[in-house]
Amino acid sequence: MELNGAGDRPARLLEAKATGRSAIAGTALGIGILAAAAVMASSGTADTTEEVRRVQTVTQTLNRISVQINAEDAALRSYLTTGGTEYRRTELLAKLGAARASLDWLQQNNAVDRAELDAIRGGYENYNRIVLDIVAHTEDGADVAGYTELASMTFAPLRDNVLAIGDQHQQELSEYLGEVNRRADILQAVAGATIAVVLALFAICARVLIRYQRRAERQAAQRLHEATHDSLTGLGNRAKLHHELDAAVRRGRAADAPFSLLLIDLDRFKEVNDTLGHHTGDKLLVEVAQRLTGGRRADDLVVRLGGDEFALILPSAPDHTQALEAGHRILESLRRPIALSGLLVDIDASIGVAAYPGDGSDATELLQHADVAMYEAKRRHGGVCAYDPSLDTGDTSRLTLQSELRQGIERGELVVFYQPKIDVATRRPCGAEALVRWQHPTRGLLGPDAFIPLAEESGLIDMVTADVLDQALAQLGRWTELGHQLPVSVNVPARSLTDEAFPETIVAALARHGVPPKLLTLEMTESAVVTDMERAGEVLRRLREHGVHISIDDFGTGYSSIAHLRDMPPHELKIDRSFVMKMCENSRDETIVRAVVDLAKNLRLRVVAEGVENEDALRALGDLGCDEAQGYHISRPLPAAELTAWLGRSEMAITAG
Repeated sequence: MELNGAGDRPARLLEAKATGRSAIAGTALGIGILAAAAVMASSGTADTTEEVRRVQTVTQTLNRISVQINAEDAALRSYLTTGGTEYRRTELLAKLGAARASLDWLQQNNAVDRAELDAIRGGYENYNRIVLDIVAHTEDGADVAGYTELASMTFAPLRDNVLAIGDQHQQELSEYLGEVNRRADILQAVAGATIAVVLALFAICARVLIRYQRRAERQAAQRLHEATHDSLTGLGNRAKLHHELDAAVRRGRAADAPFSLLLIDLDRFKEVNDTLGHHTGDKLLVEVAQRLTGGRRADDLVVRLGGDEFALILPSAPDHTQALEAGHRILESLRRPIALSGLLVDIDASIGVAAYPGDGSDATELLQHADVAMYEAKRRHGGVCAYDPSLDTGDTSRLTLQSELRQGIERGELVVFYQPKIDVATRRPCGAEALVRWQHPTRGLLGPDAFIPLAEESGLIDMVTADVLDQALAQLGRWTELGHQLPVSVNVPARSLTDEAFPETIVAALARHGVPPKLLTLEMTESAVVTDMERAGEVLRRLREHGVHISIDDFGTGYSSIAHLRDMPPHELKIDRSFVMKMCENSRDETIVRAVVDLAKNLRLRVVAEGVENEDALRALGDLGCDEAQGYHISRPLPAAELTAWLGRSEMAITAG
């Protein structure tokens, strides 16, 4: 059953995204429609204005023609009434042909129907000829009555035609404007409806965006919480401690407010974890967290530093006396038996105390001194111990080295060396083991023994493993480009085998560097596997399904069991160097090596021998049927560039041989 509707969240999220996309698309469409309507309206207005201007010009021209024709007719009548005086004759002749320019304009601009224009022009020219005939006959003294009647008969239809064409253009303009108004009404209705739709879509977009904003704020708050809190116990983590400790120091300086810092390390936790399993160890840590928070005051801060280490900031305990009293109360609470897996488990703890400002003026110094006090308490086999300068030997404390390691990982100070392996039968290179080193800025190149135990105890081992794996896979990719198909093995800690996400992490890293899974071998000790058989078995099964090879390191030194090889079959066994180095001198060691090789062969596993220091050992391993070997006789661990050169020399030597 899904809790709090968790199973519906992806569907709701997809629905919200679909709604948001639809709203945005609809809004864009609405805006497009409005823009198109605006363009159409603007274009329609321009067209209407142009049409009105054209019709008005044509009408004005027709009116001018009408006026000019009427003026000619009036001048003719005046001429006839006065008996054809010279003055009226001159006036009449001046007015004749005045409409020709306007008629030419109508023709040039195709302003009226060509047939209609031809009819008007023909009537007009005919009228002018009749008028000229009247003038000529009048001067000769002839009778012009017939011509006068003919002029009247020609003038009337000419005038009516001009007026009719003008009225027709006015009527067409009225109809056109009516159609324009109807289209404008439609556009206005469409624009109004579109605006309403767009406003609705804007509202939907706003609601979706507000939801996204709130979800983003919740996710940011969740990420911040995850970055500063321990996922198992819900307590603050190391980052939270550093932040709050710095803040407490600032308050202490500003308000003269002393406080105490307690570091707590559980005793016998590893025993519980190894005996009862990782899951039971998690339950123990949760119970410890609850006991630590159960009796705290409002201003106290409890954090889990990692592994089985916790810390408390106690503003209510300003000096050693009160801090020691608080420490003893905590110790008494922790020592009460805890029911785990049907058993009552007793645990103990070592608690170190440092007080501000007497034991340190800043967060770093307080942490160092509390760490020194805690290790003194551990040296005394548990209890509470306050810091005293006499306890500090002056060496770099464990906590300082731990802090430097974290910073060193972030700064890229970890480097990977590679010890080559050879096929015992052919003496050809067949693989390499990735071995981490720390290039410390002041202490030089440190081997794994100097910092790996610290990394495992503090929880930094995950960061170390991820860094080494990333470097090794990147180098694998470069070797592949150079034509060296050289499998590489990487050591993984026990905690990785109980991490259900570990297989996906490996697959993602392989994909990121473009490395085939078959070129990667993960080495682990058998004791790491048996810590939590059920969970480790599932992790190993998934890794094998992805094509990653599995190797059991240091076989024969731990909890060796053939049942483990049956239930969680690896691809290879590695014989511990302690047996190989003396196998030519010690018959017992030689017998153990022979037995492991025979066992591997019978189980169809490859077998690798570590610690090959001389040619005799290499030949003996060949006689026993061992598949691969590594050791100083073959090569010491080398930086990547030196191993690349070594591979080239080996290939040349084999070719020459």
